[in-house]
Amino acid sequence: MSETSGTTLFTDVQVFDGTGREPFAGEVLVEGDRITAVTGKIPADKLAAARIVDGGGGTLIPGLVDSHTHLGFGSTVEHRSPRRDEPDEEKALLVAHAGRVLLDHGITSAYSGGNRLPRTEIAARKAFAEGWMPGPRFKAASWEGSAGMVEPGVYDFPGIDGRASDPESVSRFVGEMADLGVDIVKLSLSGESAVVQGTSRIVQFTEDEVAAASAAARARGVALTAHAHAAESIKMAVRHGIRAVYHCTFADEETLDLLEAARDRLFVAPTPGIIYANLHEAGSEPERGMEVEATEKAVRQVVPELVRRGIRVVPGGDYGFPWNPVGRNARDLELFVDWFGFTPAEALSAATRDGGWVMGMDGELGLVKEGYLADLVLVDGDPLDDIRVLQDRERLTAIMKAGVLYKAPA
Repeated sequence: MSETSGTTLFTDVQVFDGTGREPFAGEVLVEGDRITAVTGKIPADKLAAARIVDGGGGTLIPGLVDSHTHLGFGSTVEHRSPRRDEPDEEKALLVAHAGRVLLDHGITSAYSGGNRLPRTEIAARKAFAEGWMPGPRFKAASWEGSAGMVEPGVYDFPGIDGRASDPESVSRFVGEMADLGVDIVKLSLSGESAVVQGTSRIVQFTEDEVAAASAAARARGVALTAHAHAAESIKMAVRHGIRAVYHCTFADEETLDLLEAARDRLFVAPTPGIIYANLHEAGSEPERGMEVEATEKAVRQVVPELVRRGIRVVPGGDYGFPWNPVGRNARDLELFVDWFGFTPAEALSAATRDGGWVMGMDGELGLVKEGYLADLVLVDGDPLDDIRVLQDRERLTAIMKAGVLYKAPA
C-alpha cells in the first residue's frame, strides 16, 4: 500500500548513488518528491516530521529503469497469458497488471518497446503518473510499424523487394501515433527470425521511408525506436537520428563506427533477456523460431565493442512473453555481467544513471543525489557482491517513486 509523500529519512544504509563509485555509509533525506540531502548524518532539526526508514545496513540504490518494456504482451511472473488474442478490455487490464508487477520488482521507470493497443499505454501512463494505479514512471509507444505498414500484430516481415517505397504512409503512421499522444514511435527496420525464420537479416523499410519517419517525428515531437538486427537497418537508424536501437545484433565495423559517432544522442538495448529465454526457457513454443544461437553469439561479441566505444548500452530484455515474463527484468543485469563483462556496479549504473538519460530526464533521475527525484529502492543485501539479489522481490524491502513509499519495510 502506498504512503503519501512527505518527509522520509533513510538511515543505516549503504548508498550506491548510481555513478558507479563504491557504496558509502550515509543517510538520505527525501522531502516531497525530491532528495534533499545525502550525507553521513542528517541534522536533528530536519527530522521532526520525518518518517524514519531504518535500512538495517542494506543498500539504497536509485530506482531501476527498464529501457525495453512490453506491458501489453500479457505475461508476468504472476500471470501467464499465452494467447495474446484477448479482447481489448482484458488487454487493458493486463497492461495495468504488468505495470504494478514492474513496480513490485523495483522498476520505477520504463521505456516502452511497443504495444498493439497504444491507447492503453497512454491511459496507463496517466494513471501511473497520477498515482491512483501502481506502476512505473512511463514512456508510452506506438505499435511496431512493419514493412508495408500492415495492421498491428501481423508480422510476416516480407522485406522491401517487390513493393514500391511509400514514405507518405510511413509519415502518416508517425503522425497518427503522435495524435494519439504516444511518446515513442517504433519501426521494425529489420525482421525477427525468432518469429519468422531468417528475417532478422532482412531490411524492412526503404531509406526514403525512414527519412520520412524521422522528419515526421521531429515535426511532431516524438522519439523514434528501431527494432534492428541487420547491419543495414542499424545504419539506417543512425543516419536518420533514431534515438533508441533495439538488438543491434549483426553490427559490422562500419555500423559500429556510425554508432560511435552518434553515441551522444542514442542508446542501444541489446535485449539479452529474451535471447536467454529463447535458448533455455521457451521449450516448444512456436515463437522460439530460428537463429537464436547465432543471435546470442553475435550479441555477446557486439556489446563489449559498443561499450569500448562509449555507446550507452542499457538493460531492457523484451519481457512480457510467457517464457520471458514481466517481473524477471532484473535478470538483464546478471546477463550484462555474465555475457558482456560488465562489473555489477557498471550494470547497475546502466540501469539507473543511464536509464535517467533514456527517460529524457538526465539531471533529475537515476542518481541518489540532492535535487534528484526520489525514486529509490532499498535492498536487503549488496547487489555489487551478488547482482542476482535484485531478482528477489522479497529482498527489495522498500520501493519509493517520486517520494511516495510504495513499499515500506515490515
